[in-house]
Amino acid sequence: MKTVCSIFAFLSLLLLTAGAGEKVVLFARLKDVTVVELTTGAKWRMDKGDAFPVIAYKESHTMVILQLAGAQFIVPVEKTDIVPDKELPEAMAKYRENVTNYINGYSDRWKKNAQEGKPAQ
Repeated sequence: MKTVCSIFAFLSLLLLTAGAGEKVVLFARLKDVTVVELTTGAKWRMDKGDAFPVIAYKESHTMVILQLAGAQFIVPVEKTDIVPDKELPEAMAKYRENVTNYINGYSDRWKKNAQEGKPAQ
């Protein structure tokens, strides 16, 4: 019984420390210029070298879901490369630039539609 309790205590400790580990963030870089459809319905042209956080893989790892601000899009895995850890700061800076452009573009379209009396898109 003492052995069972020791094993249980060890496993519990192992599970607790595993959950307290470092957060892993994967970024994928596009290999070519790619036009994507965001979950918002908008179509965007993404440039070669743009990097985005990886949300998930789909369809037996043949497709990857990437994120742009609050929107997501799907691209074939073969059109991306995972960004190595040493290149993450550069990839994150490029991502922040893309998010800023996306938000500013969305805001500009919203203002234009509001001035013209059109519903927001």
